[in-house]
Amino acid sequence: MIKTNNQNYLLLILLLIPNFLLANAGSPMIWFSFLHLIWINFIIGTFESKLLLEKFNLQNRKWLTIAANYISMFAGYYFIAPHFSLINGYPDFWGMKSRVGQYELGGFFIGFLYSFGATLVIEFPFYWLSLKTKLSGWKLIKPFFLVNLITNVIMLAIYFAIVAFTAKWS
Repeated sequence: MIKTNNQNYLLLILLLIPNFLLANAGSPMIWFSFLHLIWINFIIGTFESKLLLEKFNLQNRKWLTIAANYISMFAGYYFIAPHFSLINGYPDFWGMKSRVGQYELGGFFIGFLYSFGATLVIEFPFYWLSLKTKLSGWKLIKPFFLVNLITNVIMLAIYFAIVAFTAKWS
């Protein structure tokens, strides 16, 4: 029990460190996104694959679910979220040019919303190919949508925790 609590505290500390490091080598959001791109996508894909199997009894190919997460994260966070944030009047999605207290959460939420939509579009073909038994209609869409919603809300909460302390509502 003590070991689990220590691991939870360590994870919390690692997730919050970017909030307190204000070095000029990049924003906390962009550094965490590199961690997300390199390692966290593997964890998300594994979690989504396991959730599909356990909660929806859907046999799937885990490697396709993991690949979908890498591709959609790269497209969503590095191209789609910054682009839609920019065209909606928020030019600094990554917080690279904003001073502490000047980062605007409006652009963050707009970018995240569009990247979630892109995630659904990008990952769906991978999801469909990963299923060992092909489904149709609501039985196909419901598990995909719910699993993606869960993981995206978790990632939204983590990114929000990273930017919220040094941001303004606008």
